[in-house]
Amino acid sequence: MDTDLYRRVVRDAGGDMVMVLFGLIEGGVRLLISIDAPPDALTGDDAWKYRALAARGPYSLRTVADQLVLVADVPAGTDAAGLEALSQRLGDAFLAGPPTSADPASGVPVTGAGFLPDPALPVPELPVPDDRLLWDRLEAASEENLAGRPFHWPALARYTTAERVRESVPNSTFDSINALALNLRARRGGSGFEYTWRASGDSPISPSWVTLQSACLDRQTGRAVASGRPTHEVWGLPPAYDLGAIDGRNNFTFREEGKPFGLRMPSSSLYVGSSRSGVFLPLDSRANVTSVDLHGATGMIATLEFLGGSAGVVAVYDSAGQRRVLTVVETVVGNEPIRFSGDGNWLLLSGTAKCLLIEVAGGRFLELDMANAAWWPLAESSLLTIDHDQGTAVPRLFSLAGNSYGRSFPAVTLDAQVPRDFPHFWAPAVSPDGTELLAMVAAGVSREYQQQFGTGHRAAKITLATGKAALLHPAFLGKDQTLERDVREVRWTERPPQNRLRLHPSLAAGMVQPVTHHAYLSPDRWADEAEAILVHSLNRALELTDAGIPVAHLMPEILASLGPVAAGPENWERRSAWLVDIRNLTARESAAGAFTEDQALAWRHYGAAIAAIQAGRPELIDPLATLKT
Repeated sequence: MDTDLYRRVVRDAGGDMVMVLFGLIEGGVRLLISIDAPPDALTGDDAWKYRALAARGPYSLRTVADQLVLVADVPAGTDAAGLEALSQRLGDAFLAGPPTSADPASGVPVTGAGFLPDPALPVPELPVPDDRLLWDRLEAASEENLAGRPFHWPALARYTTAERVRESVPNSTFDSINALALNLRARRGGSGFEYTWRASGDSPISPSWVTLQSACLDRQTGRAVASGRPTHEVWGLPPAYDLGAIDGRNNFTFREEGKPFGLRMPSSSLYVGSSRSGVFLPLDSRANVTSVDLHGATGMIATLEFLGGSAGVVAVYDSAGQRRVLTVVETVVGNEPIRFSGDGNWLLLSGTAKCLLIEVAGGRFLELDMANAAWWPLAESSLLTIDHDQGTAVPRLFSLAGNSYGRSFPAVTLDAQVPRDFPHFWAPAVSPDGTELLAMVAAGVSREYQQQFGTGHRAAKITLATGKAALLHPAFLGKDQTLERDVREVRWTERPPQNRLRLHPSLAAGMVQPVTHHAYLSPDRWADEAEAILVHSLNRALELTDAGIPVAHLMPEILASLGPVAAGPENWERRSAWLVDIRNLTARESAAGAFTEDQALAWRHYGAAIAAIQAGRPELIDPLATLKT
């Protein structure tokens, strides 16, 4: 720091001292306190601590002489007494501690800085519930919502995939992976190592600011649902972190290399959108969604949610966007596809060891003695399953009404390298005309490659009349075999026929009552993961606000993450003072006219969400509140 600056030592009520400097900084008269942290601390996991300092008053964070400093502007005409008072307030803000107690019922802190009413601030208003149906809100949204979050659907897409790229470069580092990620983004329409939603023809659907593991769109209405989360691009972080979030390197390897940022083992939220209005927003962050489906005729959404261990839960969302748990499911891997029947009354959860039929109305379920099944579109009450026996894979039809197998199709033959003894196909999906089959297969890499690097999954298209199968895409991007395509999901986009389902009496007798209780089934189950999204997004929003840049594109994830964080007592206790201080700061700055119209509206939504939490009404938080209509 510049030693020629005028210095003033201030003490807080407890006697703690801090040095306040005064001088002409960046063209203005300012007070500042040096923070024992480098400038790049604002991009780290502890950035919220420094943002909290600025949030305790009309202060900012700046870099002076390669040091992070807390700054207060000195208004023109300030006399010696005013300067003394301003110095004292800045020092008090710097030395203030977090809240020390909380209401045991709600977990909302009741003491500490930031929680006492501030008469200079407008009275916080609770969010006003929007009684319009979910899809009506999305489809009526204004094109202004495209700003910063474009979402476009290709005109012709017969099927879609969700896939990522695995790297198999020996001795790779953060910097080398980041270089690869930047190169991938340049070559593949903005997608790097994150999961991307891609159309037939390999054109990207999902934009670069979101990573999607499961996604579908109803072509007749333009309605879309997905499981996903933001990419690190949203927070101004390098794209290498997108790979590290998937394979765990953000937890260990990158931290050891001095790159401690990025998400660690993140969960996936439920996203909803409309290709007609161009919006795509998180609806619910309370669950870790691994697979989704949309019933086009009714707009109902189905989700498979991972709970932990080998447990999952199946849930549905109605046309108002309200979630209803159907049943807990044991022994799930987490990547099983969940699909509506044609009439929307049943769900099929297809696994490699067993399949479940789940009744949408009441959650009762039936365990089927088969694996790798899909709905058969050309007859009611029928499934297609791929049976594996002695190295062969044979598609067969099964009648749920007759409780018996029917037609068998020719055995599948795949012209591709298979690193195992025989190709094992799973997660099948039948084309609406019943002529082709899409399925997952571990193929396209050599046995030696698999032994050294493992293997991802590929999607294959099978002609049912002949059994001939071919991979949709080569296993690798490039001849050096270091960038491997790893498909998570493949599905057709056309609506299947609205077939009804009737169970044979012996199958109906095997229906089991739903399980709706589990130790992990709680609103705060994924609060830690939501907290990470919240901290990254708020820090970025504050940074952009300081620079006069719009922040509305960050607010949907902020609002969606607040609910789980408020539900977690430890999470709320850890972050509440900072969150409320940000509300106070942004409300004060907005009232003073310091924000653009975009910023003022965005922070007003945030303030309303904080007010809902403090009023004990977190259910009023609406991630879609930012939609303009």
